[in-house]
Amino acid sequence: MKKVAVVTLILLLSAGLVWAKDYEIQKKAGDLSVVVKMDKNPAVMGENGVVVAVKDSAGKEVTDAGVKVEYTMPAMPGMPPMNYGAVLALNKNAYQGKLNFSMAGPWSIVVKILRGGKTVSTKFSVDVQ
Repeated sequence: MKKVAVVTLILLLSAGLVWAKDYEIQKKAGDLSVVVKMDKNPAVMGENGVVVAVKDSAGKEVTDAGVKVEYTMPAMPGMPPMNYGAVLALNKNAYQGKLNFSMAGPWSIVVKILRGGKTVSTKFSVDVQ
């Protein structure tokens, strides 16, 4: 009986890891809808994959924009602020890249979208583990 309980627990834990949902947030940037997905939830120190899908007000995928992600951690006692950026590349109908968080804690993220000579942006934050 004990072996069955242990095997069941292992299977449940394994299934939980397989079905863990990526980090996802939906925001507005001007008249555009933006969906940001990160491949780790929670985000971790080091490299995290990011995908940004952009749609116009009619719901059509935007594939003619430049997309940049800026991520910062404010200054703390004994530590200057940290500022990083990543230009994302269009892959099919979304923009993809990597964010490399240098330490754990709260990070502010700004997604900037340049389209038709106009830049719009949206902000959110993540807590890096």
